[in-house]
Amino acid sequence: MKTIGIITEYNPFHKGHAYMIAQAKRKSGANRVIVVMSGSFVQRGEPAIFDKWTRTEAALLNGADLVLELPVLFATANAETFARGAVRTLEEAGIVDILCFGSESGDLATMQEAAKLMTNETEEFQRLLRTHLDKGLSYPAARAKALETVSHISSEILSEPNHILGLEYLKALEKYHSAMEPMTIKREGAYHSPSLTDGFASAAAIRKALAENRSTQALPQLPENTHNLYNKALSLGTAPVFWESLTAALHYKLRTMSAEEIKATAEVTEGLENRILHSLESCYDLEDMISFIKTKRYTRTKIQRILLHLLLDIQENDASDVLRQLRLPYIRVLGFRKESTGVLADLTEAAKCPVLTNLKKASEILNEDGFRLLALEKNATDLHALAYPNPLYRMPNQDFTRPLVIL
Repeated sequence: MKTIGIITEYNPFHKGHAYMIAQAKRKSGANRVIVVMSGSFVQRGEPAIFDKWTRTEAALLNGADLVLELPVLFATANAETFARGAVRTLEEAGIVDILCFGSESGDLATMQEAAKLMTNETEEFQRLLRTHLDKGLSYPAARAKALETVSHISSEILSEPNHILGLEYLKALEKYHSAMEPMTIKREGAYHSPSLTDGFASAAAIRKALAENRSTQALPQLPENTHNLYNKALSLGTAPVFWESLTAALHYKLRTMSAEEIKATAEVTEGLENRILHSLESCYDLEDMISFIKTKRYTRTKIQRILLHLLLDIQENDASDVLRQLRLPYIRVLGFRKESTGVLADLTEAAKCPVLTNLKKASEILNEDGFRLLALEKNATDLHALAYPNPLYRMPNQDFTRPLVIL
């Protein structure tokens, strides 16, 4: 029995995602697909536009056999930590043979060469990196230019978002001495375009359409078998969810924090705590705050992640402390297909850490580290629910009241 692992956000699940699952199964000859999916928040530091149970069901309807949750501690981190957390989850599941990811080029050999150079940085590479950083470039841009100089590899391989994550997956496989075989699928369609197209529209374009109340234009870009699912969430008012709905909560949080407390937050460096506090003096709108805090060296995405880390009390070393442990505190199952119950049984037997299917039983199987991680997840889910358009569905503790998704 051959099993593929896919790391994803499905924000939301669209036709391009269904295409990738189908291509991965065809290319590998695998029988099963395990997905590790971000929960309530995603790597750009934004809330997922639909809740994690809705996105889980969409994935199960379109080729996934089992969906695991990527803890928010990793899901909202930089690319390296995101990748390490996700690869560790698949590695400790104990039943994944192939790690499949999308890329702009589909050129696995070149990506592996670049990942090796990045893992074993030469003195020349480090010198060039520092030079470019001193010129004010962001870390991703500086690293791309340094790589291009010390090798024949184009800087474009470090400039595209899927390449960036793909390289980090490859680095993580090496770091954890994983036996999982890497495989990449070339992305198709206008996956970076902000506009809806006749091909595979990007998740960003779909989210933009939903933000503009153009769901009738967005839905044709999603698999037809998910339309009722998405329409239900939209009609109930549990979606769409956007950052702006959390602005008041963010302001309250920041107004209760000192500069030292902000400085201790994940990814806050080089005096950014002062810029964040100063933003409160003249900015209330989220976009104004981000524009005020942002610099040439720090991307919008990094600023969004920092603001989210502030809301969730994620400290600088929290993720690294978890990754330094011999085993992850737990693996959480969000859903599975009935016809694939064998994969759940195999996971339960082979996993190298506790498997959570019912959070009400967490006290029976988790240690102290597991309880801390689960408490953070609960806070993230509660925060996400506060941003639902319909206040009737903003109940707390949904992690403990909503059941597994079983199709």
